[in-house]
Amino acid sequence: MSDELDDLSGVPRYLQVARVIESEIRSGTWEVGKPVQSQVQLSQRFGIAKATAAKSHAWLADHGYVVAVPGVGMVVTPSDHWRPDPPAAS
Repeated sequence: MSDELDDLSGVPRYLQVARVIESEIRSGTWEVGKPVQSQVQLSQRFGIAKATAAKSHAWLADHGYVVAVPGVGMVVTPSDHWRPDPPAAS
């Protein structure tokens, strides 16, 4: 996935970023038990505000991909914790 965000897609920037990180977690770029990029790092990588990066982290946590570990950051969880979005109704 690209680090370029599509502001014309109708998908919020935080969700675009979260889906990039989700894809990287699923592909093994970020290992279980290791932290993903911090809010500052995501801000720099994607050219977004830290508040947007925080929403991306929150989405990833809400879907079980990461958990906040004090003093470490957002750490990748095992795949049995992941709760991807349900498929869209047709």
